[in-house]
Amino acid sequence: MSQVYRIGILAPTSISLVNGGVRTQINQTAEALQRLGHEIVWVHSSEDLPAIDILHVFVASSEHWGFLRQFKTRSLSSNQKKIPIVLSPIFFAPKKIGLSKFKLRIETIVGKFFSGINSEYGIKKQICQLADVILPNTRAELNQINKLFDIPLGNMNMIPNGVEIRFLKAGSSEFEQLYGLKDFVLFVGQASSTRKNVIRLLEIAPSLDAPLVIIGDLGTDEYSQKCTELIKRNNVLHLPSQEHHSTLLASAYAAAKVFVLPSLFETPGISAMEAALAGCAIVITQNGGTKEYFKKMASYVDPQDSLSLMTSINKLLQTENEELSIQNIYLRKHIIAHYSWDSIGAMTLAAYNSLL
Repeated sequence: MSQVYRIGILAPTSISLVNGGVRTQINQTAEALQRLGHEIVWVHSSEDLPAIDILHVFVASSEHWGFLRQFKTRSLSSNQKKIPIVLSPIFFAPKKIGLSKFKLRIETIVGKFFSGINSEYGIKKQICQLADVILPNTRAELNQINKLFDIPLGNMNMIPNGVEIRFLKAGSSEFEQLYGLKDFVLFVGQASSTRKNVIRLLEIAPSLDAPLVIIGDLGTDEYSQKCTELIKRNNVLHLPSQEHHSTLLASAYAAAKVFVLPSLFETPGISAMEAALAGCAIVITQNGGTKEYFKKMASYVDPQDSLSLMTSINKLLQTENEELSIQNIYLRKHIIAHYSWDSIGAMTLAAYNSLL
């Protein structure tokens, strides 16, 4: 390696509060880049910018909007070395692109006469336009950004999400000893998020051919309260979010038979890749970029169709463990070959090199 880069990472403040896929993606990308010999500098929008060679922004969030506009203006007006902006938008639009694009066009026209009118998508578009290169996680995300925000394909480089290979070695004994369960149905994620669609999974729990286990925090909002009621009514085991390095989390994956991610959309669901490495059969939403990752080695469901969700889960539960194990071998090999964090780190570094 000819040069050590000082890589500034700007992350949303929410990752300190929410233990989810975004936090995992940011932390694991940073660690992979460190293993490649580079230095990570955590950037905070409320502080002066430290000396860095490149700025990598995670999430096209309104939280970063003002900072990035000032950063870009300062960079263009100064005689100092330009610091490129790399953006991992972590974005997917569940609504129809045509309608959203029409609203953005109206917003642009109105904005010429009235300043300060910016929708969520309008801000995301401006953030994407500020970036020197954009790194979507899926081809579906890339195409949406291209069509919705008019970002040229040449300004983007698709870099997938990753997974820690350590989940291959997960064992089921810790979870089995604590909770007396084996070959159950498992969900892991931010259960309080309506996007994760946990409530639909809880509603069908009595019709499943195995116990349901939910790992993920619930809040005090109305949606979380409904989930809590269903958990009690349908005798579902609910555990709080586990730290990513938790041995209990890995053991839960290994003890489960079917892992379910019935989200309204995913890009693509790191927890599903972790569960697959630990040996689970996968039932996952058809929306987002999931098919790009799991190919024909997962069961895809319409997240709004409870019957489809129940049928897909029970079909896998009724399949012999030996048959599922054979199928899982192919999925494991596919994930290891394409989605290790070391591979993702190398791809991210290549994107940096194209700018530096």
